[in-house]
Amino acid sequence: MAISGSAFLALWNDVSAEFDTEYNRWHTDEHVPERVGIAGFIAGRRYRSSAPGQHRYFTLYETETSAVFDSAAYLDVIERPTARSASMRPLLKNVVRATCDTVTSTGNVSGQAIACVRISAAEQFDGRALTDACMALAGVSSAHLGQVRLSVPDAFEKWSNADEPTHVLLAEGVDEATLRAHEIALSRLALRFAGAAQPAIVDVYELVFGIRHSQVDASLLRAIPASNSPL
Repeated sequence: MAISGSAFLALWNDVSAEFDTEYNRWHTDEHVPERVGIAGFIAGRRYRSSAPGQHRYFTLYETETSAVFDSAAYLDVIERPTARSASMRPLLKNVVRATCDTVTSTGNVSGQAIACVRISAAEQFDGRALTDACMALAGVSSAHLGQVRLSVPDAFEKWSNADEPTHVLLAEGVDEATLRAHEIALSRLALRFAGAAQPAIVDVYELVFGIRHSQVDASLLRAIPASNSPL
């Protein structure tokens, strides 16, 4: 379905196999709910894939606006992680993080799988034409395009690099196999409509967890220190 709000955060990462179970429990029980409980966050989802040659996990957060990524509440959970979160952060590998302003979002049906396309475009382009072309692919139920904002909290500077995308295209569909069959087509659409400066990176995942702001347990809502104030 169409992404709620006007911004989203896209995250890719790996974790060593020996920590996989611990990672999933932490991500489900604490990490995602803690963030989705912040005012301005709408929902969070975790996706997973065992396909070789791509990140194992993809996480998507929907927010009302991009301003939430500069809010005191969001910066607080980053700068003052719980003991559990502090112990998990060093285990995350190959992290790619992209905060995006939503350019266009189309489609009324959410999917159990998602194709994530990292695009590096040299200039602005017609985003709606790109998402409409994605919707024409069999089995695609919704498509979303975001423009990456150059905003990285200090705690995540070590995961920043010059290869970060300028845009993130998300295509939701009925299942992972269906979307994986469209990998080449999605890459070609990115080149055709976005004039991508380099080949797009396409990863495909299956949904394993999702939670909305209204579903977050009150015990996970954090009080902001009085000394903090919105930026």
